[in-house]
Amino acid sequence: MQTSLDCLPCFLHQALGVARRISDQPTRQQEILLAANRLLTDFDLDLSPPENAISLYRLLTEMSGCPDLFAELKRQSNRQTLEMLPDLRLKLATAPNPLEMAVRLAIAGNIIDYGALVDFDLQTVINRCQTAELKGTTFSQFNSDLRNARNILYLADNCGELAFDRLLIEQLDQPVTVAVKESPILNDALREDALFCRIDKVAEIISNGTACPGTPLGRCSKAFQQCFAEADLIISKGQGNFETLSEVRAPIYFLLMVKCPTVAAHLNDLDNPPAAGFKLGDLVLKRSR
Repeated sequence: MQTSLDCLPCFLHQALGVARRISDQPTRQQEILLAANRLLTDFDLDLSPPENAISLYRLLTEMSGCPDLFAELKRQSNRQTLEMLPDLRLKLATAPNPLEMAVRLAIAGNIIDYGALVDFDLQTVINRCQTAELKGTTFSQFNSDLRNARNILYLADNCGELAFDRLLIEQLDQPVTVAVKESPILNDALREDALFCRIDKVAEIISNGTACPGTPLGRCSKAFQQCFAEADLIISKGQGNFETLSEVRAPIYFLLMVKCPTVAAHLNDLDNPPAAGFKLGDLVLKRSR
């Protein structure tokens, strides 16, 4: 997925949010926002939005002097969702199809996103995701492909969301490798977050080698690229991973909540014929082409 003109004001909105987080001085906030605005003129619109986000958040990090701008929010998200696990496991235990319920809850966790969203009600999303339509590919097709896979690569997205991912991984019979980001960007999960959420108890943890809020294969480490190529099935969580991998030919299932009209439009472009009619708020379970 390429960066569209509609992405540019979104980048500025993110920069303003960071500026307000790191300073309460309007002049300093303006300085940061103007610097971000100048940077946008150099963005390559042929790149995906997450790839362009790398230079934006590098700038914001340098101007703030803080290496992890979302560190406290990430810790809060991890703690909050781990506390929810007992109740969520009860939902799985009483569900007619625990695997499908785990998929739905994993998608619900994708609402924890401080790039696309600032305010969200996680409990409301969890309740809705239990019965809302899954758009893109039928669950039965996903289940069939899953049964035929010998190993699974799971592309993690955000902190907090990891606890929901753990529930899904616990439902899988195959060996699972979970890929996180190498260094901080936004509220994307790092190895330390995966360990805090005890992902190491259910899967191997690796880094994709980037500080990108997605998975741009050309920028990823050779070790990750090899793991990606050898995976029988890849579960890709979140918008950023979708934006960087939407046109990659590989055995990928995208699990995400649509939080951006540009992403909804791109999903509709990929859907040929356009049967699903993707829109904001939709829960997506979609197999790559």
